[in-house]
Amino acid sequence: MQTHGNQSSNTHSERDRPAAPHPSWREIAGYVALASGLCWLVIAPAMLGFIDAELAPALVPVAQLTPLLAALVFVRVLRPGRARDLLALRWNRSGRWAAMGVGILMLIGAAQLVSGLLLGWRPRPTAEILTAASVVLPLLVLQATFAVGEETGWRGWLLSRTRHLGFPAAAAISAGAWTLWHLPALTFLPDPISAESAAYLLGIASWAPFLVALRLVSGSVWPPVLVHGAINSVRVFQLQSVADSGGVDWRVEALGWVLWLLAAVLLARHGGRQTKRLPEHGFAVRGLDADTIR
Repeated sequence: MQTHGNQSSNTHSERDRPAAPHPSWREIAGYVALASGLCWLVIAPAMLGFIDAELAPALVPVAQLTPLLAALVFVRVLRPGRARDLLALRWNRSGRWAAMGVGILMLIGAAQLVSGLLLGWRPRPTAEILTAASVVLPLLVLQATFAVGEETGWRGWLLSRTRHLGFPAAAAISAGAWTLWHLPALTFLPDPISAESAAYLLGIASWAPFLVALRLVSGSVWPPVLVHGAINSVRVFQLQSVADSGGVDWRVEALGWVLWLLAAVLLARHGGRQTKRLPEHGFAVRGLDADTIR
């Protein structure tokens, strides 16, 4: 974890500078279409009944690679810059941003859990909670590993090509594209057209702006990767393993959406303030050369 907060923040945002020239809307739509099409292609054998339902979940990690595969195609064809920069693969000393992102996730999850308990959720038996808690960390590592393909695509390539539009627009594009890409996952739910499906998609849309803001302030895709993994492990433990909601509780879901969006806006504003503090061209910043300050 980085201890020199101001110095670290000053270097992160500008190291992650946008690629030039700015892309067209056709390019952005083409990327989303390719990533989504590849995802549908991977999931198709399960949707068409060509493989057993028990084996279908094994396709999910493969499907999670499709945003990265689509990004690599666009990097190769368009050649707008270095893949490492376009996919935001630099670590940028962003350990503290990753820890902060997971911490915010846990606070939001705790707020939702407490509100749910106050609204009548039933606590699960202590033995069940402890058993679930014992596997949270291994699941976090596993889910973060699986998330690399998604994040290098959505918060890597796509954000590199849309960040010039400003945070609100870039976040909206990320949320829409990520939600659209997740539609094939509804085929794994008992009822694709249900309250559970709607809550699932709305949750995805609410997480995207925070992941976008986290990528922007850190200058790296790795903090979003870890938070993505935590969404699928830590958050699931907090909201499903500790208590039984009895189904979709829209009051608690709405609280989560508001808190995620609020956290995204506050984080993005923090990143904007840090960027304004950067020195003018020609002055060195530790960890950066003059060519990266634009």
